[in-house]
Amino acid sequence: MSISRAQAHGIIEQVKKQEIALGRDPNTWYLYENHVVGAAKIAQMIASEIPVMDENRVYVMGLLHDVCKTEEDRKERFHGILGYEKLCNQDEEIARACLLHSFPWRKLACYEMYAHWFYNKKEDYDFIENYIATHPAKDEDYLIELCDNLANKDGFVTLEQRAEEYGSRHPSEDLSPILIASNEIKDYFEKKIGHCIYDFYKKR
Repeated sequence: MSISRAQAHGIIEQVKKQEIALGRDPNTWYLYENHVVGAAKIAQMIASEIPVMDENRVYVMGLLHDVCKTEEDRKERFHGILGYEKLCNQDEEIARACLLHSFPWRKLACYEMYAHWFYNKKEDYDFIENYIATHPAKDEDYLIELCDNLANKDGFVTLEQRAEEYGSRHPSEDLSPILIASNEIKDYFEKKIGHCIYDFYKKR
């Protein structure tokens, strides 16, 4: 069973309705939508130039990678875990994108560095650590990890702009390892497509 593009947009619409019902100002929804749609679009554009990749599948991965981001603080659990649990019975591949997208190259630092991300729930950290250890890497993992950092509330951004924006909200975090890893993944895909990924921004 797999989630289609139309179904994915339906899921995002359900999330929107839920958030508005809980009191979110609908005029702020674009802040979320620009990020997930931006990630989906740039993933599709990159995949369109890599014959072995299914551009529609990676679009859905990009669109749904943050499907539970808005629930994170309410439920006090890492949104990647929540997204995986929400979608794993519908589409394991899309659930995988939710679970892994926050960790470029699928590299997971020690728990002490991530404890606040996991709301001090080590069992969730351990689940991801075990998942990475037991599931071989795929290029789709790397692509969604990259595209999560190529879009923010304004849509398409450079990796440096994304890091600056995130850093302004989380000034105590050292983002340099993530930025370095994301640039390495960007280089990895640019070698596959033969040009700079930012060239796609001119076609949006």
